[in-house]
Amino acid sequence: MAAAKKAVLGPLVGAVDQGTSSTRFLVFNSKTAELLSHHQVEIKQEFPREGWVEQDPKEILQSVYECIEKTCEKLGQLNIDISNIKAIGVSNQRETTVVWDKVTGEPLYNAVVWLDLRTQSTVENLSKRIPGNNNFVKSKTGLPLSTYFSAVKLRWLLDNVKKVQEAV
Repeated sequence: MAAAKKAVLGPLVGAVDQGTSSTRFLVFNSKTAELLSHHQVEIKQEFPREGWVEQDPKEILQSVYECIEKTCEKLGQLNIDISNIKAIGVSNQRETTVVWDKVTGEPLYNAVVWLDLRTQSTVENLSKRIPGNNNFVKSKTGLPLSTYFSAVKLRWLLDNVKKVQEAV
């Protein structure tokens, strides 16, 4: 018996949506925008102290791999040829911050999630030192100083995590 012929759908587009609570991979027909298949995996959050939010960087990365793999398996079951995926877009947590070892590729600490508040004192100290308080930064960038941004998270990692200090 001959193998089932793969459906030819023209170019397909994939989307990785890596968010705070889950990761999804979706594949669309680029001509019709029809969702052909997807897979979603929940992501754990850790709260080591009040106001602190962390995630395991390896779990985040593994969830992306798993979602892509499972979605491609589902496409195969639908006889859709995954070689027709011609582009993949990525949406991620943006200001969630991870520092990786450039030699081993291992994370040096958990991901500090975008909504983490551990850098509040750093933001307050910066606000006191900036002329016109927060308005100077806001007038230049459109955004106020905030614990949201990765720069203050990197400062915290540099000041508090020995592995990060050694890597630098």
